Amino acid sequence: MPELIIGAVLVIAISVLFILNNKQTQKTKEDAINILKSYGTITSKDGKIWFEKNQETYEILFYKIQKHHELTINSKYIWEIHKSSGNLLINQNGFLVGDHKKLVIIYPLESKIKRFINENEMVFIDESDEFYNMRLIRLTELDNFLKEGHL
Repeated sequence: MPELIIGAVLVIAISVLFILNNKQTQKTKEDAINILKSYGTITSKDGKIWFEKNQETYEILFYKIQKHHELTINSKYIWEIHKSSGNLLINQNGFLVGDHKKLVIIYPLESKIKRFINENEMVFIDESDEFYNMRLIRLTELDNFLKEGHL
């Protein structure tokens, strides 16, 4: 009987954490959308968010990476997250589908984003960098990125 009570408490606790995390994620996305709205036009079509500024249209994608992890772009579709417990390779083929321009908003990541420019060289991504028809920007830099006219 105590195992049943402990199990129920764990299920409730996990459910509450899941709900709180989803609310925080939704608020983060709403904050980003509000920033984008102040610099251009936001539309939603087929479940995708589009941002238009200066006659350029970008699909807005959100990607969550924990604050103290690191992100390295190994190639167009292979991203690597460096965590204290090890590295995780992620195939982004489905996430980055289509040849149109994308603005990928990374949150709540605090570290600089890196990418390989060839097999031996790695660079830090600057907010003005566009590669593979996309731009990656940390949410904390989004307002300054747009204010400085990088799009």
